[in-house]
Amino acid sequence: MSRAPVVVLGAGCAGLSAARRLVARGLPVLLVEAANRVGGLAGGIPFNGDVYEYGPHIFHTTDERIMSDVKALMGDDLLPYKRTIQIKFLGNYFQFPLSIPDVLTKLPLTTTVHAGLSFLFHFAKGLVVRPDTENSETVLRRYYGDVLYRLFFKDYIERVWGISPAGFSPAFARERIPRFDILDLPAKAAASLRKRFASPGRVEGFVEKVEGDLWTTKKGFSLICERMAEDFAAKGGELRLNTRATRILTEGRKVVAVELESGGKTERVACSGLINTLAINDAVGMMSPPPDRGALGAAAALRFRAIVFVGLKVRRPKVLRASFMYFREHSFNRITDLAHFDFEMKPAGTTLLVAEITCDPADRLWKDEPAAVEAVTADLLREGIIERSEIASAHVFRARHGYPVYSLGYEKNLEVLLGVFEGLENARTAGRQGRFQYVNTHVAMRMGADAADGLA
Repeated sequence: MSRAPVVVLGAGCAGLSAARRLVARGLPVLLVEAANRVGGLAGGIPFNGDVYEYGPHIFHTTDERIMSDVKALMGDDLLPYKRTIQIKFLGNYFQFPLSIPDVLTKLPLTTTVHAGLSFLFHFAKGLVVRPDTENSETVLRRYYGDVLYRLFFKDYIERVWGISPAGFSPAFARERIPRFDILDLPAKAAASLRKRFASPGRVEGFVEKVEGDLWTTKKGFSLICERMAEDFAAKGGELRLNTRATRILTEGRKVVAVELESGGKTERVACSGLINTLAINDAVGMMSPPPDRGALGAAAALRFRAIVFVGLKVRRPKVLRASFMYFREHSFNRITDLAHFDFEMKPAGTTLLVAEITCDPADRLWKDEPAAVEAVTADLLREGIIERSEIASAHVFRARHGYPVYSLGYEKNLEVLLGVFEGLENARTAGRQGRFQYVNTHVAMRMGADAADGLA
C-alpha cells in the first residue's frame, strides 16, 4: 500500500521550498495552490504579455545553502542588481534607509537643529531609561528622536497600516525599520559574530537587513519561483493550481486528510503530513474538528493589511529616479519602476510601474478598480512623474493577506495559534502568512525548509 502524500498548502516561497525539500527525501508530495500560478506574493501577474510583480522583490541572502541552491536553479539567468530607494518629503527626495548627511543637508536649518538635538536626547535617554510598555512609537523615537519620528514615520505608518505607532507592537519597528547607519555598526558587528559562531538559518526574531549581494532576473523574482516549481515537478512532486483548501481534518494529534475544492468539485485527500503556508488564522479556522474557543478567538484577533496593486504600462524606457519610491500624501504609499530591475520590456521603450495602495477589503479602492487606477494616475500627474498620454494600459490586482498587522498584544494570540500546530505530530506552519511574520523571501524559503525537516 503506497504512502499518502505530505500535503503542502500554498505555493509561495515557503511552500515551494518545503515541497522541494520533502520530495528530495523521496516522499510523495502534493503542493496545493489556489491561484493559477506559483510564487504567492513573490510571483508574477501575467497581463497582455507583461509580467507585473507584487512590489519590488529582489533576491538576497547570506545563507550559503539557499544561495547555492538558487544559483544552481537559475544559472546565467540570475543577474546582479543594485537597488535605490527614495522618500519624497517636503519637496525633497531622501535616500532610504535615512542617512545623517542626507537629513542634515535637505531639511530646513531650524528643523535640522531641532532634529539633531532630539535625536541625541532620545538616543542618550534610551541608553539608561526604557518605558514601562514598549511600542513602535517608543522604539522609533529612540532610533530617530521625536522630530524625525513625527516627520517621517508617524503619519505614514498610520495611513499605511491603519493603526497608530503607539498601538503597534515594538516588533514592527525593530524588524522592519532600519536605524541610522551609525547606529547599525554595533548590530552589524554582533551579526558577524553570530554568523561565525551560531548555527545557520535561524529565522525566529528576524530583523530586516538587506545583506549579501542583490540579484534579479529578466522576469523578476517570479522566474525563481517558476524554476523551483519546475524542479519540484521534475523530481516527482504533484502541483495542483486553481485548487483551494477548505478543511483540514484531524484525528487525535494528527492531520489525516485535507478537503480541496477545484472547479466547483470537492475532494477529500488523505495525507501523511501537512505543511501550511496559508494565513495561520485561516488555517486554524479550517480545522475539523475545530480547536477550542481560545484558539478560535486568537484566530479572529489577528488581522492582515490588504494591498491593491495598480500596474501601469508607460510609454517611456524608465520613469522613476529610483528603483522604488515612498510617498506620504498620495493614494499609494510605494511605487516601483520595473525598468530598474532589468525586466525585459516589450515593446522596447516602455516600462511597468506598480503602485501599492494599502487598505482593508471593506474600503472602496479594494472593490472599485477604475477608482483605484484613477487615484494613482491623478497622483502621478500631480507629482509630475508621467503624462496621461504616456499610459498605454492599466491592470489592477490584489493581495488580501499583504502584511501581518503587529498590533499590541498580537504575540499572545499568535502563540496560541502556533501552539495548535505544535500540538499536531505531523503538521507544521511556515512562511510570512503561516507564521504571521513580516519576513523577506529568502527567510520564507528557510522557514519552508525547516518545516519540512521538522516532519518525521
